[in-house]
Amino acid sequence: MEIEYSKGIHIKGIDLWLDAEGVVDFSFVSHAHIDHVARHKRILATPQTAKLYESRMGKKTEVKVLKYHQPYRLRGATIELFPSGHVLGSAQIMIQKGGVSLVYTGDFKLRRGWTAEKAEIKKCDILIMESTFGLPRYIFPPKREVEKQIVDFVEEAFSHNRIPVILAYTLGKAQEAMKLLGNRGFKLSVHGSICKLASVYEEFGVKFRNYVPYRPENLKGRVLIAPPWTKNSRMILNIPRKRTALLTGWAVDGQAKNWYGADKLLPLSDHADFSELLEYAEKANPTKIYTVHGFSEFVNHLKDQGFDAEELRQRGKGFRLSKELLLNYDLFRIL
Repeated sequence: MEIEYSKGIHIKGIDLWLDAEGVVDFSFVSHAHIDHVARHKRILATPQTAKLYESRMGKKTEVKVLKYHQPYRLRGATIELFPSGHVLGSAQIMIQKGGVSLVYTGDFKLRRGWTAEKAEIKKCDILIMESTFGLPRYIFPPKREVEKQIVDFVEEAFSHNRIPVILAYTLGKAQEAMKLLGNRGFKLSVHGSICKLASVYEEFGVKFRNYVPYRPENLKGRVLIAPPWTKNSRMILNIPRKRTALLTGWAVDGQAKNWYGADKLLPLSDHADFSELLEYAEKANPTKIYTVHGFSEFVNHLKDQGFDAEELRQRGKGFRLSKELLLNYDLFRIL
């Protein structure tokens, strides 16, 4: 397999891009967050991601839908998608060709969420992994503790006769908050953009309770769930008595309070923390690891664990990952 890293990751031998950053002919789309999608001519995605992509980008793109664990042959390679645990329908991709197996994780987390499929880990020769929180200080609290922090914030706001406002990304964390708080019996008022994507979740069996679309006159006794970009909008500013909380993994950083204007930061993330990144690498046990979308220092932590690792950077030419090359450089080992 020959890989080119330019405006994304390009598997040249099969002419497939992985989360291409610009418009290309054919790209695997790991999930439907806006920073991972473009109006490609054709995409490869799970049914859930395809539906969310269509909801956000329209129907102009040709879609090759592939369910989890459904094999797909492409120009001599075997392709399989499997869950990444990031948001509904998010997927990792395994590509096998010429005796070499490559896994690209996309964004992932190993902790089980309330609305996303549980992530899986597959052994592979080459691992290209997202490493957003690749520093030791980024360790998230246990799920139950995060749940308690969110519920405590809501209850405390209500106890002071204030409207609790949860600021969460439109896709993923907003639905996590809807699921958690709705199941706890709280009445919810939900921004229209979040409702739109929640309807796709419900098409795929994720049900939500106790919510209505946002109406400014219908906030009393309700938790407002809205995207972070609304924080300085009239919608939020016109609420006279409120408390705002932003859901973000960066909440565990001591400096994060200075970065955002919310009253409180709550450490709910849809990414792997530092310990999960190392756990993934250990269980996948690859010959070679390339990191993307994270701290350069994470490579050194992988090397400390005995891995041959480097940060994937843009290169002028493609580079070939063949079983023969790996053997010649004493990099390949039987997994």
